[in-house]
Amino acid sequence: MTKKTDLQPYTWKKKYELNHELFDNQARKFLEIINIMKELVARGVDSTGISEVFFQLTHYFERYMIQEEIYLKELAYDRLERHYKAHREFMDKIIAFREGFERGDKDFSADMYEYLEKWFDDHIMVDDRRAVNFIREKSKKS
Repeated sequence: MTKKTDLQPYTWKKKYELNHELFDNQARKFLEIINIMKELVARGVDSTGISEVFFQLTHYFERYMIQEEIYLKELAYDRLERHYKAHREFMDKIIAFREGFERGDKDFSADMYEYLEKWFDDHIMVDDRRAVNFIREKSKKS
């Protein structure tokens, strides 16, 4: 891990709001998962804790990401393929982290935590915000 982990949990802030119920609920849930991972990194990863994180991330993918994709497809989102591809790459990366854990890779947890933070910053705050802007513009035209 290249940076020291701040031990304070993330709290929801106004700047995180996308002003769309589906996307805001997803972002809030993702921050909860990041906070669980942050705590694990800080106190040391155990198999029960990390299993819960992998379970939560799989559920997040199955519930939120797929729901988001269906919604964006119904609206003919112009960046749907890119968005869809990013979601698949996310799950591939989570599977790789799980495999690293199973192999006994000592660095996987810090790397995974950094990846989750980056996903929040780059995908949720940028790509999902772009999707919400598309939804807003589309609703103005309807």
